[in-house]
Amino acid sequence: MTNERNELSAFWDNFAEEYEEIQQESSFLIAADLADFLIQQKILPCADFLDLAGGTGRYLEVLQSHTQQYTLLDISVEMLKIATTKAAKNTQLLHQEQTSFLSTNTKRYDVVFSAMNPAILTKDELLACCQASRQWVLLLRLIEDEDQLFSPFEEKNPDLFLNQRYKNYLLKEQIGFQTKRFEYKKTEAITKSFFHDYFALDFSSEKLEALTEEIFGSDHERANQQSLTFELIYFQVPNVYNENGSQ
Repeated sequence: MTNERNELSAFWDNFAEEYEEIQQESSFLIAADLADFLIQQKILPCADFLDLAGGTGRYLEVLQSHTQQYTLLDISVEMLKIATTKAAKNTQLLHQEQTSFLSTNTKRYDVVFSAMNPAILTKDELLACCQASRQWVLLLRLIEDEDQLFSPFEEKNPDLFLNQRYKNYLLKEQIGFQTKRFEYKKTEAITKSFFHDYFALDFSSEKLEALTEEIFGSDHERANQQSLTFELIYFQVPNVYNENGSQ
């Protein structure tokens, strides 16, 4: 690996355990809902399924039972160690950098899937997914993450707009696609002290005190509703990718 790839691998290795804890604590049933939708659309079951940047296997647990061969690719050894604990006999785990894999791999998969992938940013990176598929490409991202107490004072994550970038690429390449949204809400209690500590480095002490008082008043805690929307972009790969390997 190059130094940049080594640094990237080390970052995800160090983040693996925390990442898995976050996934396990999530109450949003996106993996199960996605599986139900793919079965309804007759995208699943399938013979060969490729999960790019599959991490610790959040979707592996649910989707692998609907495939004959499930392949999960990730750059992080530590992520893959956790995924191993979830893998069935029909699952293959590959430790490789995504660009390198897609540029050298000759196998075609019925379905190429990727969720929240930080390595799909450019048009070429998206089209490389097409070249690995003989049928379907599925791209899942979070496009909305809003809550009542924190979001009004934070900048939006630019990753929330990546799906729109993908759509623009596909439109430019004249590749037809469909979308499906999965919406979730949850409410949790947030204490006044947690809110204050959360923004301690973002505002002056005077402004933070005034803001905390405005929101909480004499209350010790407030209910905070969070709304999440995931969007799936799904499309069948044009024949030209299967005939020529590239466009």
